[in-house]
Amino acid sequence: MKNKKEKIRKYLILFFANYVIRYYQYIHHLVIPYFKKENNPKIFCIGYVKTGTTSLYKALSILGYRSVKMLRGCVKPKEGWIKYIKSCKYDAYTDYPMFVDNFFKEIDKAYPNSKFILTIRDINSWLKSYTNYYFVSSDLSKNEGKQKLNEHNKKVIAYFKDKPSKLLVMNIIDGDGWEKLCKFLNKPVPNKPFPHKNIGKYKKF
Repeated sequence: MKNKKEKIRKYLILFFANYVIRYYQYIHHLVIPYFKKENNPKIFCIGYVKTGTTSLYKALSILGYRSVKMLRGCVKPKEGWIKYIKSCKYDAYTDYPMFVDNFFKEIDKAYPNSKFILTIRDINSWLKSYTNYYFVSSDLSKNEGKQKLNEHNKKVIAYFKDKPSKLLVMNIIDGDGWEKLCKFLNKPVPNKPFPHKNIGKYKKF
């Protein structure tokens, strides 16, 4: 009987904790942005995961953009992703799902005046970070990851070949920072170091 009560107690704690998290995400993604004016063009970071997207998210926030990292409300199918992004009212979007399945092409059509940032990284450095973060061990999974990254970057660069003013390619891990980013966005360089986040971290479950 005692064990049963303990299980019920733990279940209720998890249930209410999940409710609080979901409520916070709703407030954070949908409500708060409505109280801020939209003064900036949309910025989309379409770099692959583990290429400096968190650092870029922090940098864009410092520059005054209403930034968000990972839109957890964008679940498959992706037909509703653009509608969801419009409902969020943010200026800058990084990480998932911006790099998924050529989604950047749909974003460009929906936001023709937007700008895009492709974060890149040395393939071996990326693979080490990627495998550590996601606990990838098999050679097959590693090769698939490398192939997806290379294909994605090639597709992005090819797509923006005829409109280079819309795309900035940044290698944050190798030193690209404020000067390159601020020139692209026509922003003054902040009087603080460029943020470097999640370097060498492991995924927590």
